[in-house]
Amino acid sequence: MQGYLTLATGTPFYLDLAMNLVLSLKLNDPTRPVCIVTDRTMSIPESYRKFIDQITFMDAKPGFHGCLNKLRINEVSPFDETMFVDSDCILLKNDMDRHWAKFQSPGFCSPGGKVTSGRWYGFDIAEVIKKLGIDYMRTLNSGVFYFRRGAEADHFFATALDLVENHKELLGSFHRNKLQLADEPFIGATLGKLHTPTVSYQPAEGSIQITTINATNIRFDPFTHTSEITRHDDYRLLGRFFPRTHVQHSPSFAHFVKLKPKAVYQRISDQLRDHFGLPRFLI
Repeated sequence: MQGYLTLATGTPFYLDLAMNLVLSLKLNDPTRPVCIVTDRTMSIPESYRKFIDQITFMDAKPGFHGCLNKLRINEVSPFDETMFVDSDCILLKNDMDRHWAKFQSPGFCSPGGKVTSGRWYGFDIAEVIKKLGIDYMRTLNSGVFYFRRGAEADHFFATALDLVENHKELLGSFHRNKLQLADEPFIGATLGKLHTPTVSYQPAEGSIQITTINATNIRFDPFTHTSEITRHDDYRLLGRFFPRTHVQHSPSFAHFVKLKPKAVYQRISDQLRDHFGLPRFLI
């Protein structure tokens, strides 16, 4: 069985975010079930439960908080094929069949670009791959990834956990200045270490997700399947000013990093909750 899975651990705020994702999935891919992974102590309202197909629990593990728990997600998924999606994402389009087909893999699969130099999460990539004895690593956004239940996926996640255990000083970077380690460097190094194939998208075909940082001209509506965003990159000054590139995208998932732009996220949240008869959630 194919299904979606998201994390909602910590405070009820993350459960509310996850419910917005769930509603967008019910709207635009209603045939695939959705599982929320949460804490045993999380109180889940009955009004939420009727939209959640499965609820599983992740027990606490020392040193693992927030996004780093993605590296343990294979332990709790109820599905044969899992599409993990961050809770701050919204499915805008009803075209997920093509992404499921593209991601087909015997183990783990995600988008990701091969790199051998430069800086990422504050560390020097060339130094890291030399010390790890690998040929390359991959940079990625882990907001959406796929894995198939079985030995190959288990080996992938076990390798990532081994990197956390033994190479935290090389790859350990705090996620968005929070006191939690980011998962992406460990996934990126594992992709390189195991030579795991990845997928890629051209803007014209519509990628599976795009983050809303460094973006303008945003037009999102999950009810009309409108998905338009212009991403800016290759900045001339301080990594923030005077971008050289401006690329138009039409992603299936909008990934609202830090829930920005807040007005757009709030509007979509209100639309979804009004449609499905849930109380509005003020971010």
